[in-house]
Formats: sequence, C-alpha cells, structure tokens
Amino acid sequence: MTKMTRKAIGARIRFLREQNGLTQVTFANMVNVERAYLSKIESGERNPSIDMLERIAGGFDMSLSEFLEGI
Repeated sequence: MTKMTRKAIGARIRFLREQNGLTQVTFANMVNVERAYLSKIESGERNPSIDMLERIAGGFDMSLSEFLEGI
C-alpha cells in the first residue's frame, strides 16, 4: 500500500470516528485493537491488513466496500 493510500485510509477512519462522536480509545475498544495502533493507522504510519480494515468498517456498521468508497 502506498503512503498516499495509507494516509487516505487513516483520514477516512478519523473522519468517520469523529463524525460518530467517538474517541480513539472508545473506537479502539469497539474494534478490539490497541489505541496506539489505531492512532498509527489514522496517521498513515501503519499498513493495516484487509482483516483489520474489515473490522474497522464493521465498527462503523459499514461494509468494506462502503468504507473504501472514494479512496
């Protein structure tokens, strides 16, 4: 995954999380991931697996394709 794609995915996660009024801690607990790891995904520093992206999308009650739309 390119750095630009990682940053776009991270921005999408942050946007959706904030739109839903969720803190990183709350959302990390919802999708069963460490807050620090979520933070690194949001900042584009980590390359999340498809499985992780599917869990994140599910946390927003979205399919993976809905989550990735526009990225």
